[in-house]
Amino acid sequence: MNCFFTRIIIISVVLFSVFPLNSMGAEKNIPDEIAKDLALIEASVIKGPDGRYLLNIGENNQIKKGDLWTLYSAGEQIIDPGTGKKLGTLPTLLAICKVVRVEKKFSEITIKCLNEPCDIQSGLTAHRFRDIKTTFQDMDDASFHLYELIRARLPALDWQGYQRIDDTARTMPSSEEIVIIADKKILTIWSGGEIVAVYDKSIFVHSASQPETIQPELSVTKTKVNTSIQENIPGLSKVTPGLNTTLEIKNIFSVGDIEHAVTSMGIMTPIDSQIPYFIYLYDKTIDARAMDGSEKLLYTYKGFGEVIDMSLGNNGLIVLNIFVQSEGMRSRVLRFSSAGFTVLSKDIDYFMKFSDAGESNGNVSLIGQKYDTDNSFDPVAFHLDIDTNGDIKRLNTIGVPAGFRLPGAFFDDLNGNKIQEFVFYNAGGKLAIFEDNNQKWKSAALFGPSNSILVDDMINETNAPTDLHLWPQPVLLQSDNLILAVIPVNSSGFWRIAIENSQTAGLGILCPQNGSYTFRLFNTRFQGAVQSICLYGNTLYVAVGEGNSFTGKERTQIFAIPVQDIKTSLN
Repeated sequence: MNCFFTRIIIISVVLFSVFPLNSMGAEKNIPDEIAKDLALIEASVIKGPDGRYLLNIGENNQIKKGDLWTLYSAGEQIIDPGTGKKLGTLPTLLAICKVVRVEKKFSEITIKCLNEPCDIQSGLTAHRFRDIKTTFQDMDDASFHLYELIRARLPALDWQGYQRIDDTARTMPSSEEIVIIADKKILTIWSGGEIVAVYDKSIFVHSASQPETIQPELSVTKTKVNTSIQENIPGLSKVTPGLNTTLEIKNIFSVGDIEHAVTSMGIMTPIDSQIPYFIYLYDKTIDARAMDGSEKLLYTYKGFGEVIDMSLGNNGLIVLNIFVQSEGMRSRVLRFSSAGFTVLSKDIDYFMKFSDAGESNGNVSLIGQKYDTDNSFDPVAFHLDIDTNGDIKRLNTIGVPAGFRLPGAFFDDLNGNKIQEFVFYNAGGKLAIFEDNNQKWKSAALFGPSNSILVDDMINETNAPTDLHLWPQPVLLQSDNLILAVIPVNSSGFWRIAIENSQTAGLGILCPQNGSYTFRLFNTRFQGAVQSICLYGNTLYVAVGEGNSFTGKERTQIFAIPVQDIKTSLN
């Protein structure tokens, strides 16, 4: 039987035999519903008769009376005074619009120009709920965490902050702003002077406090986060082994929203440049964006293989690991400069990654390990070198423990005893630590991979495909003479792999302690799998995937956590 249809049958049988149809939908909660009701939408302005203005969408597109829109001019060209290079345009806010009447296929709007006169012509693009002033008013003094969740989901709004008020302080919201009012029972959204939505808060309470199906000794203590996102986001129904107390992270910020499912990310400064670039991999494309917004560069792999991850090194070097069903692992090395991407070498038959890049950003080594299509890694790894022509040279052999797998692995002297530990995920998905080829620690529960690839049996095509699991690379932090490892925590199980999205995800930290090791979870939980984490300066960046390929709505949220907060939480 064709391997593709074998794969589809296997997935279908498991899904429909294990999960009833009425359980396929995700449970709704207030932040999700508000994110949908206040979602960004674009429309075109139509200059109608008698000086009236319309939008080319209406009730069929869930437009409501009171919806607020913004109009922008194209803006002036920004030119770098040093190079004369055109960097782009800076749009200028022209006007705020309010929907006053809704028909099935169009809406009527009123327009308030911010600087008179403003000539609004047909064809101008309008943006719903972008840069609209928004205030959250809390009447029961117990909805701050709800404010955090809503604000994190809607970064395009112009948030004016959180207010604690009583009933006597309430005023009628203006026609040019959004006001979200929370009392003990309901949450009301005013937009444009109209009530556009009312939610029962008991839905949120139920969703946030549903019982966890975990062993008692692994229960998670929920703590309150007091800044801009995420506490009580559904997740961690099955946690990773560690202590029974979590680490409180007080500052975590939503800093980006990417419309792709990001596999790997990092920040690096290319050759011949002083500007750092935020770089991420999705599908077969590397997207590099200058942190000052001046430039965007792309590289797309055009082969038949599947690009499974990316690893960043020094001097603009980037490794892409590519799996080709008929050949196995075929990696390539790129050099990133201010002129773009250059392929230095390709069709290298190793799984490769750069390692040793901890908080100090010191020396970085290129490590390789052989991989066969029978889903097994060779029991040895190698230090590799790249010369100026891009040729790969094998240096010394690394004496790794039996069962060592390079994806998600690292080695360093964690406990400061001058002996290097090997930390990796074994074949069963458990995190293991070896020192002098002796196992020093192993997790009691499984870690879920961030990605899993089905590998066909090249000899017997009637066999069911096996899985090649990939784990996110951890981030290493220095604390006195110890090394701490921040590690993504995703759930395990076939269902998570099938839908490519873990709704039980977070972060944890591996710490040497009194001759052994502990693994402690952060209190922050994410509504999606942690796909990648990276360190730049004094900030940890986290890429969280939302949605799945079955629905076609894959996105990635980028969050930032100050490193100092992580270290402080350990004290």
